[in-house]
Amino acid sequence: MNKLKVLYDVVKAMKNKEAFNGTLTVQVNKGDAPIFSLRNEFEKNLLTGQTKAKINTALDYEGKTVKHESNTEFTIPHSGKCRHHEFIKHLHQAPAGRCQGLKGNLARLAFALSILTALQIEEQADKTIVLSLNAADLPEDSKVLLREKMSQAGECHHHGHSFVKDFCMTDNLDFVLGIFINKKYEAEKIVLTLVGSHKDEQNTPHDLTARAEVSFTW
Repeated sequence: MNKLKVLYDVVKAMKNKEAFNGTLTVQVNKGDAPIFSLRNEFEKNLLTGQTKAKINTALDYEGKTVKHESNTEFTIPHSGKCRHHEFIKHLHQAPAGRCQGLKGNLARLAFALSILTALQIEEQADKTIVLSLNAADLPEDSKVLLREKMSQAGECHHHGHSFVKDFCMTDNLDFVLGIFINKKYEAEKIVLTLVGSHKDEQNTPHDLTARAEVSFTW
């Protein structure tokens, strides 16, 4: 199958959506012990701006134990043509920063092409499609760039949950991304798995694993 054609059809199908309903789950483990979990059941109407979310979180890390449940509902009206494209727009937002010139643009293009090259596509017997991306299939320069970005993200979280910083500063970080697409080219499920190791203040290594899954209901 043509990867570009499939990606185009998926983006087109998602762009035309007027509502996104589903569930986000996140599970983070240090060794065999769970240290963070999140479950967010969400409903987002792009036409009316109405958003509903039922969120459950649990944290057990470095002596801190927190559990939280909340139900949130709010409406932020959208105007004009932008309301139909809000979801896709957020997917493409990048951190603000100064332009890096031609060299920086070429570096970003090379990274995007490395992602596209490493992306695998598999058509199932029922005509559904699985897109997958494995860190092991990326060229070394792309892996170095990813590690740098993760390290920068970790530094930005020094005032937040320390496990976020620890995860972003992990050594030998690997990931597997899977996108499950139905016959209508709608993304039904997105799964991201991260695996790495982190050394504590006593220089003792610990395995860190995380799994995030978004399931949509169409």
